Amino acid sequence: MPLGVKGDDDDDDKTEILRLINSKTMEQDSLEAMGNLRPKPPDPVVQLPSSFESLVNVDELPFQRGIDIPFYWHIPRSGGGTVNDVLGSCLKLTLAADAGASEGHGHEDSLKKVTFARSVTYVNVDTSTHQGIERAKKLNLASSGLVDVVISPLLHDASSLFTSTRRGRMFTIIRHPVERAASLFYFIQDTQWKQPITKNDQFADISIENFYKGGFAENNWMTRFLTNELTKGELTDDDLLVAKEVLKKKCLIGLLEEKAETFDRIEKYFGWKPKNSSEQECLEKKLEWAWPMKHRHYNIEEGTDAWYLIANQNKLDLQLYQYAKELFQKQAELFERKKVG
Repeated sequence: MPLGVKGDDDDDDKTEILRLINSKTMEQDSLEAMGNLRPKPPDPVVQLPSSFESLVNVDELPFQRGIDIPFYWHIPRSGGGTVNDVLGSCLKLTLAADAGASEGHGHEDSLKKVTFARSVTYVNVDTSTHQGIERAKKLNLASSGLVDVVISPLLHDASSLFTSTRRGRMFTIIRHPVERAASLFYFIQDTQWKQPITKNDQFADISIENFYKGGFAENNWMTRFLTNELTKGELTDDDLLVAKEVLKKKCLIGLLEEKAETFDRIEKYFGWKPKNSSEQECLEKKLEWAWPMKHRHYNIEEGTDAWYLIANQNKLDLQLYQYAKELFQKQAELFERKKVG
């Protein structure tokens, strides 16, 4: 019986999802109940891909301005538009992102700064595509001295921009995978599938339940992009281990549900501060008054068929999200020891 249709099989699938999400807690509770005091086995040794050699370890402090380059790994529908706005509009940092190649600037023979809407300054590259990253690499973006922050969803490709002397410092903001996937569906449906120019009759009015039952949805986006297994059929627990290790070793973790603490840590980690009252007011407006760039849509409540349909496609990402929350708590030690800020 397909997931989402009520029945015994449906209940079994839902139970399995919850078991996977809470496996670590359940295992710990079980051991305590049995009085098992055996030492915890060592964590498996995980070898990171060579593409991450040019990224600084997250606990290698302090941040060296002018040498290290902040690298925001942009997870879609996880506050990325606001991050771009805060860094560019409020803190007046020069960004390497998708917008830099707008208005024909992506075909120029040399690097330069360009300024568009909201007075945000970009380097004239597009770091959101494979082709754009290759162009930025050929033009020596990392050593140009022009860029303050690199922004890209393509983790492995973008990591190749950095060098042994101009290394990247990775940070990200992570959102609950079910919420993220639902947001992505409704955003694309409203801004593309329902619009006259980009209308898609198959998906314009489809429900999110039928979209997932039909097998049209992505799955385990974070795990795939962390491991660079974008076309692999079924991901494995080994892929999850690699994804966890990348976050643990290389990434300053932010959580969308903890946006105030997240941005406070990011500012302290990189030494970013508002230079005047105007920049401070901009920050407060973006982070405290309202959450800009937010696309409003139906909430997917936990326990509904839609929630379990999405969760079933993102079992590894759900486990990775729980692990990221643990890392978020642990990384508080970086700031308590006053190594940063």
